[in-house]
Amino acid sequence: MMEQPTIDNPRLWRLALEVSPGMLHAVMTSTVADASLIYRRLPLDASLPLHRALEEVVYANPELLSDFGRIDMLVDTDAYTVVPEGLGIDAATIGEITQIGYGGKEPPAVTADAPASGVGVVWTMPEDARQFMARTFRNAPARHVVSLLLKYFGRQDGMSNRAKVFVHITDGTPRRVDIAAYDAGGRLAMATSKQWESDTDVLYYALACAKVAGFDAENDEMLLCGDGALRHAVTPLLSRYVRHVMPMIFPSAALRAGKEAFKAPFPLIILPLCE
Repeated sequence: MMEQPTIDNPRLWRLALEVSPGMLHAVMTSTVADASLIYRRLPLDASLPLHRALEEVVYANPELLSDFGRIDMLVDTDAYTVVPEGLGIDAATIGEITQIGYGGKEPPAVTADAPASGVGVVWTMPEDARQFMARTFRNAPARHVVSLLLKYFGRQDGMSNRAKVFVHITDGTPRRVDIAAYDAGGRLAMATSKQWESDTDVLYYALACAKVAGFDAENDEMLLCGDGALRHAVTPLLSRYVRHVMPMIFPSAALRAGKEAFKAPFPLIILPLCE
C-alpha cells in the first residue's frame, strides 16, 4: 500500500475547504508533486451552533492550520438564490433578495459570487461562522458550491451542439441534488437544487427540470457527477427515460492528484480547474 504523503513544506501545498451541512471537507494537494492529494471528512457536531462546531473540528485537526501557500473555501448551503447577471447585484438588491423568507427578521450577512453561465449566485451563512473561517484561514476567498458547478458545467457544454442536463448528486444530511440545464447553444436554461430521500426523487427532479428546459430525451445528453455509489444507483432509472445518460468524465488533472480524489466532494476536485 502506498504511504500517504506528508506535508513537509505547507507553502508548497494548497488547502481547499467545503463547509457542508453536518460536515467539513478538506482537500490538501501539493503544487509540485502528483499523487499527493489528502482528503479529510470531518463531521460537525449538530448540537452546536455552526461556528462552535467549526472551531472544535478545526482545532482538533491542527494540520488544517498549517501555513498553506493557498487556501480556498466553498460553502454548501440551501440558503442561496440564482439571479440573472444583468440584474445588477449591488448591496441594496442583495438585501432585498435575502429579506424574502426571513419574515421581517434581519437576515444574515450575504455574499454575491461572480457571475457564471450568465447568472450570479447570492448566498448566506451564519455570520459567526463566516467570521471564524475568515479569521482562521486568512480571509480565504469563499464561493457557493452551485456557482462553482455552474462555471464548470458551462465550460463542458461548449463541447457539442446538444442540449445537456447536468445532475450533481450528494450524500449528506440532508441529501441534495443540483441540476443545471443548458441549451444546444451553451446557454443556461435553468438551475435548481432539491433535497431528496429516494432514488426516484432524483429521477423525478432530473426529468422535471429537463422537461421545463425543453430537453429532448431522445437526442440530448444527461451527465451525472457527485457521489459515485449514488450515481450508479440512479443511472439505470434515468436510462429508462433518457437515451444518453452518462457519468461526467473525471478531470485528467484531478486523476494526477491520486486515488483519494475519488473520495472527495466533486466541487473540491474541480476547484483548481475553475480559475
